[in-house]
Amino acid sequence: MLTQIQRNKNARFYYTVHHNEKRGLFYVKLDDSSRAVLQYKAEGKVLDMQVINVPYRYTGQGYARLLAETAFTYAIVNYYYMYLTCEYMQKYYLAVKNPDLEELIVGPPHILEGPDSEPLDPNIIYELPDPEDFLIYSS
Repeated sequence: MLTQIQRNKNARFYYTVHHNEKRGLFYVKLDDSSRAVLQYKAEGKVLDMQVINVPYRYTGQGYARLLAETAFTYAIVNYYYMYLTCEYMQKYYLAVKNPDLEELIVGPPHILEGPDSEPLDPNIIYELPDPEDFLIYSS
């Protein structure tokens, strides 16, 4: 059954994201005992989202997006600010950017530039673009 789930790319509906706060990790246990991992570093009320690693055979199946969604939700619920070192997290932010979320992002500087976003339309929240559709240019 899990093979069928992976083919359907519905990872966010069938896998649990675990959180190890002491080690600064969000992770998903995968079928072959490997893990998809988002590593962060906490400095006071700022979480530096450093890197997402998904094993090659699991790429393109929604695990990075699941980890990004979880990290953003965790930051919002627990009143953290986020510094987005991870390129995928930057892309995800650009894909879901809205005024409420903009207040929580403190860097890097190039991600903070640009026009302010419009309020998110609740009627299209499930039609958000894929983070891979956004290019990131760093100086």
